[in-house]
Amino acid sequence: MSMILVFVMLPGLSSAAKLSLRVELNGERIIFPDAQPYVDKNNRVQVPVRFVSEALGAKVGWASKTQEVTIEHGGTKVILTINKKAYKVNESTKIMDTAALTKSNRTFVPLRFVSEALGAKVKWDSANYTVEITTGDGATASAGETYENPALKPVDQETWEASRSVEGKTDKKTTEGFSYYSIYKSGLVPGTTHYKKEYGNTRTILNILMTVGFVGGDDLDAQAKDLDELLRQKVDGKTVDEVMKYVRQKKNEEDVLPRKEFKDGTYRIVVQSKEWLDINIDVWYK
Repeated sequence: MSMILVFVMLPGLSSAAKLSLRVELNGERIIFPDAQPYVDKNNRVQVPVRFVSEALGAKVGWASKTQEVTIEHGGTKVILTINKKAYKVNESTKIMDTAALTKSNRTFVPLRFVSEALGAKVKWDSANYTVEITTGDGATASAGETYENPALKPVDQETWEASRSVEGKTDKKTTEGFSYYSIYKSGLVPGTTHYKKEYGNTRTILNILMTVGFVGGDDLDAQAKDLDELLRQKVDGKTVDEVMKYVRQKKNEEDVLPRKEFKDGTYRIVVQSKEWLDINIDVWYK
């Protein structure tokens, strides 16, 4: 909610304000089913520590007495202390400009410092409000790079829109036979995960976001119509009917849609939405 209020105070951000903070790992968007990442007061992205263990494959430990989070992966051991800027990577003590913290009974850790300590490369895509993490042989840490919060500086609307496919302004994009705009007038925001045919059913084809609760109001009916049209291009009509019936159950910000899968002969559609969050619709091959 605090991020939404920041956006409201900035002029000329009607479309940019629709963007939600995204985290991508090796080109694939990471879905946070409960606790969501956010930008802290030091302009650093904080992620729930569960992300580190599940997405980065690290072993995570917690010592309640000393308030220390221990993260181990591939021979590297990182120790962070809640509300302390000093942290350790193996035997070396380092200083960051933020700190691990607890919020809503969850432990959050600074994404860049932890990822880079584990040998990953972290890049900020300001146009799409996305953190891109790369692991593997090609990943090298980008030490000293500042993580800037774009909400605190002006955004060039024309430049931002030029990087997207905007309804009424540009042609549609196409991914695996699905034709769509990156930005719909209704507020629907489909996105890709750089899908390639060789990925098969290991990555999502499309990540679609129905925006809920932004200041100025969202036309959920219009977004639903755009979503329905998009899915019917390739997905069986009966399955689309089931998806749309479930999606339309969220009428207010506080409504919850537990994770649910819908399948036809070719595709798997995953729908979910937590309280006060947008509706995520992910399209996969079966």
